[in-house]
Amino acid sequence: MASAPDVRRDLDAGSVPDARLDAAPAASRVALVNMPWAFADRPSIQCGLLKSCLVQAGHDVDVHYLNLELAVAVGAALYHEVAHMRTDLLLGDWLFSGAAFDRQGDEAAYRETFPTLDEFCTQVGITFEAICTLRNETLPAWIAAWADNVDWGQYAIVGFTTTFEQNAAAMGLARAIKARHPGVTTVFGGSNFDGDMGREYVRKLSYIDYAVIGEGDQVFPQLVSLLARGESPISLPGVAARNNGALSHVGAAPMTRDMDSLPDPDYDEYFSTLFRLGQHNVLRNVTPLLLYESARGCWWGEKQHCTFCGLNNNGMAFRAKSPERTLGELRRLAQRYKIVNFEAVDNIIDYRYLETLCEPLSQQHYDFRLFYETKANVTPAQLRKMARAGIRSLQPGIESMSSHVLALMRKGVTMLRNVRCVKWAYYYGMRISWNILTGFPGETEEDYIEQNRVLRAIRHLPPPMAWGRLWLERFSPFYFDRTFPVSEIRPLDGYRFIYPEQEIDLDKIAYFFKYEMADTVRSDFHHEMGEIVGRWKHAWEKGARPALMYQRAPDWIQVIDRRDPEAKAHAFGAIEAAVYEFCGETERTVPNIVAHLVESEGIDENAETISAIVNHFCALDLMLTERGRYLSLALPANPHW
Repeated sequence: MASAPDVRRDLDAGSVPDARLDAAPAASRVALVNMPWAFADRPSIQCGLLKSCLVQAGHDVDVHYLNLELAVAVGAALYHEVAHMRTDLLLGDWLFSGAAFDRQGDEAAYRETFPTLDEFCTQVGITFEAICTLRNETLPAWIAAWADNVDWGQYAIVGFTTTFEQNAAAMGLARAIKARHPGVTTVFGGSNFDGDMGREYVRKLSYIDYAVIGEGDQVFPQLVSLLARGESPISLPGVAARNNGALSHVGAAPMTRDMDSLPDPDYDEYFSTLFRLGQHNVLRNVTPLLLYESARGCWWGEKQHCTFCGLNNNGMAFRAKSPERTLGELRRLAQRYKIVNFEAVDNIIDYRYLETLCEPLSQQHYDFRLFYETKANVTPAQLRKMARAGIRSLQPGIESMSSHVLALMRKGVTMLRNVRCVKWAYYYGMRISWNILTGFPGETEEDYIEQNRVLRAIRHLPPPMAWGRLWLERFSPFYFDRTFPVSEIRPLDGYRFIYPEQEIDLDKIAYFFKYEMADTVRSDFHHEMGEIVGRWKHAWEKGARPALMYQRAPDWIQVIDRRDPEAKAHAFGAIEAAVYEFCGETERTVPNIVAHLVESEGIDENAETISAIVNHFCALDLMLTERGRYLSLALPANPHW
């Protein structure tokens, strides 16, 4: 059902032109289920929002957080590792494939296909045999127990929202519920049911009665109301169903345009379940956080869809709540649940918020800690404003430190802007998440040689979380635009170990694909970059972190370089100090620098002298340059923000 934009949003919606919806309301009792392997440290915004929408429509709703139950059953540590695993193993779904589809006996073949499974087992301290027992015995028994332990027959409708690797667990429980309570109606939605994926599941799996494809905040309550009155919902846009042996699907649900009209999500059952089970048993020492939504779609994607991005299949149009509405929701959620840690599920922050949301938050001095995604071209002043407002975690959409590769991605940003973003976000105390993607048609070896040089120079800044070849996603331009040199597209191998191929068309239900991409650099050419990133991450995780900072005085500057084991110090006079500091906030050209020195410092130097100064800084790796622009890398030693 309604799913976070960070994971291919699926249910929610707009007005539906159907006279039957004006009929007298009839109430239903509805269960919403959050299955493994949803993260345990946060409630489901999909279930929380849909519950509020259903309650507004007059229905009784219970939310079952069975993901928390499994975290206790298998252990918080193992649950955390599986839930956070994002690899081609599709391990979370494979583990439940026995319960969902009676898949057994292929464990050796799965292990042979995915040698990294043994690495995972070693990492979490579990044997392969124990993994097989979990799949073949523990989880099927767990599904059966939950099908028996809850009186599902009390509900008219049981709804499952599924994102990432929740599919097999949800399908396994739906199958078990329908076997015990044939009269219960099952409804699926979420990002895993977008487009062809949802239609194929409804077509082939008899225990799925309906699927909502697209945003469903209004469509799902309308579906429930129609069923409560004994009427069919198959004419509702966004609803897929079997009708007289054929698939019925009118099309995607309309998008919600007025974001302020959405209710606050209701997370009551998450916390009642968490406290009943014991927070430490579920989360170990992790603090729970709250998800909230202030926007849908992507304003950058409306202009230029990034080539590898598979988000927002039906909802690219950017829509945002008013800043007042978002601020009020944060306050209400904090008051209701006594939580100050929040994570926005938005694909990208509304730039209006940099003033209209951040300013009141910074003035009120709440201890909110917020996460947002943004474009990397935010200025240092904007980052400072965000940090003061409590935005302490940031994902700025950085996927390369090569301007040419960034252009191939259609990112609309340059290497220097990316470096500037990481530098100042780190300075202002933000936890910044970024990655490096490779394998773009048109990339060159020179791109990676230059990128390696940049990476070595910025080792004093937070390293990328990961690097690797881009994943081919169903709704990305690389998948649907045949002008790109992509060939031999086929589902990831993991899917054939989860779903019965004789029943389900894997080409239609897969979201991730294997592929061949022409006109790219050989993969082994990326190994040097991987080694640089590996050493960089190790230094930040295990040893004394590399550092590069400067101390400023009226007529000199000293740059202290601890990026290598042997520390260095560079002292420069007044002119060099003025140049270096001026190029620290953002990238500058030589004419910019000359003009600044005259206007602000009273120093009249010619372009040739300034060029010699900035080139000397670059030779020392204290600056980066590109296309006549220069950016200083050292951070101020004085936290004067």
